[in-house]
Amino acid sequence: MKAIMSLTELASYLGMSQASVYHLVAAGKIPGKKVGKQWRFSRESIDRWLQNHKAQPANVLVIEDDLLIRNLIAKALEEAGHRVTGASTVAEALALLQEIRFDIAFLDLLLPDGTGLDVVAAAAQLQASPVIVVVTGHPEHDLIDKIRVLLPGITVLEKPVRLETLLDLTAHSTSGKAQPKPREDQ
Repeated sequence: MKAIMSLTELASYLGMSQASVYHLVAAGKIPGKKVGKQWRFSRESIDRWLQNHKAQPANVLVIEDDLLIRNLIAKALEEAGHRVTGASTVAEALALLQEIRFDIAFLDLLLPDGTGLDVVAAAAQLQASPVIVVVTGHPEHDLIDKIRVLLPGITVLEKPVRLETLLDLTAHSTSGKAQPKPREDQ
């Protein structure tokens, strides 16, 4: 491998899509230098960065009835090394929560057979409840207040949400550190 890599070469080196790498570079998460209009990366710097940023892979549940959104979130998380399971209904989510221990769950508020409140209430009864993040197009919905009663510190993100925000929250779910506050622009 070359000592200096292009964005395309870095994406291949990291086993990620070029778009995911670009988003991480633009957010200042991966060390690189812009030369003209092109990004360049020192293999030595990338290897050091990888050593310093080894995160435990998280076990993630994405509860979203929109297949396109669910697959987009799952792909970004999988490319970052996390294990992702998807559910499109409350019933599927509840069955999965009974079977598998998840570190974090991204939860749509309105689902075909119920609401996010149903999932939050059931998850609160589990011995090892995952961190739950509501991702919704309806952040002012009355259900949010009801969810906050059960989980006062819950994070609520408004769609569209930045994939970097989901990646940060996921990484922190396994690090034992407090979760970062999402930026206002998500």
